[in-house]
Amino acid sequence: MSSSSPLQRPWADNVPEWAATLPAPKSNPPQIEASEVAELVRTKKAGIDFLVVDTRRQDWENAYIRTSINLPAQSFHQSLPALVPILEKVPLVIFYCNACSITARGPRIAAWYQDALDAQGIKSSSARILTGGIKGWVAAYSDAGDLTVKI
Repeated sequence: MSSSSPLQRPWADNVPEWAATLPAPKSNPPQIEASEVAELVRTKKAGIDFLVVDTRRQDWENAYIRTSINLPAQSFHQSLPALVPILEKVPLVIFYCNACSITARGPRIAAWYQDALDAQGIKSSSARILTGGIKGWVAAYSDAGDLTVKI
């Protein structure tokens, strides 16, 4: 499985209010294309081979990726001690938000997860960021009922 190279993320710039008191991420997880995630959803076992995490809270835009779970960005860092022992069993954890732009929630949460894995020396799991977030996903897979759930 190929993944895009990581984007440089200016974590110190444009810190959202909800993250202002939390540490800046250290890692820079690579991106993964929507087509690669679609292949995973269609051919692999969610929760075993991969996991897709939606980091949005109240701004769902009428759709989400089938098999994804919702772990809102605003409470993710505080939940890491409880989440790592669960998520570390999944080899590939893919995070997304609306667009996954440079300083957005999905990339920040993916970096915090990767930081926690790195700090504990865990190699069984790694973080990825969905290129284009849910907006890119919907543009590509809005009508694919096996991939997208519309709300």
